Amino acid sequence: MIATDSLESQITLNQKIKFIDAIQALPDSRDKRGKKHSQSFLIIVFIFATLAGRSNISSIHRYMVNKMDWLREVTGYTAAIPISRSHIPRMLANLDWVALDQIITECFDDEIKKIIKNEWIGIDGKVMRGSIKSGEKQAIIHAVSHDSRLDVAQARQAGDKSSEITVLREFIKEVDLESHKISMDAHHCNPDTLTQVHKAGGNYLVQVKENQPKLLEQCCNLSVQPSLSETIENNSENGRVTERHASLYDLRTLEIDERWESSGLYSLIVMGRDTFNKLTQTETTETSYYLSNYQQGSSQEIVQVLAKTIRMHWGVESNNW
Repeated sequence: MIATDSLESQITLNQKIKFIDAIQALPDSRDKRGKKHSQSFLIIVFIFATLAGRSNISSIHRYMVNKMDWLREVTGYTAAIPISRSHIPRMLANLDWVALDQIITECFDDEIKKIIKNEWIGIDGKVMRGSIKSGEKQAIIHAVSHDSRLDVAQARQAGDKSSEITVLREFIKEVDLESHKISMDAHHCNPDTLTQVHKAGGNYLVQVKENQPKLLEQCCNLSVQPSLSETIENNSENGRVTERHASLYDLRTLEIDERWESSGLYSLIVMGRDTFNKLTQTETTETSYYLSNYQQGSSQEIVQVLAKTIRMHWGVESNNW
């Protein structure tokens, strides 16, 4: 999450002026009688709060209340007062979201690219609540930066789940994420997607599951061999004590099917997670397998980077829900 002070320092005066002028030009469809709050001010607050890592209406409302003095100063709306939490969705309901998206891209794209330059980007598709029609599923594919939790880009996808694979390939090419460091779930563990990222100069981390049965079996067999390096992390929260154990293996020692040859497979990370529930006095054990072409640093540095990336990707998926 980006600290608000950091956000204030990174947005230049010219960016603020350009953004505010563009927002003020958006049409306001509300009845002119009895309007108490400025639509432009609310949109500006909404966008600034999102850039600062706020992801729901209550959090955005708290941001507005806590930062009201700064928001009045930076927007020029010196008489603005906080909008009630319940009123925010009603005011935003009739916005032209396509036009707003274009404004945000024009004003902040360059700044976002600077912020995420060295971050991993978690890419995850989620079916939109309330949007499922008979015979059709609509989804949003989110690209979210791991550390700052910025929603870097989005793509809409309609159809069955399998179509998400091709939409993602087109999406990461269009917004130039294929040359970044990206994490994906097992749905995207296929040679075409991984080859695309590898040839574009990017790095990937992707889980391998039963959708690639032969490769998964080879990973399981490799995991019984001595690892190149390991890392262990313990934490306790929400009544659970968890130990995460990550082990690194060299995928180049396997005779992998030729369709994977151009994907740059380099490392296998086996992530074990043992969780003890204090309330129920029960223990669960999970083991997951991940593939990556990342190879910067020693084996110990690689396993530490990729273990953190796995944890952060879990966080991105939870946040998207």
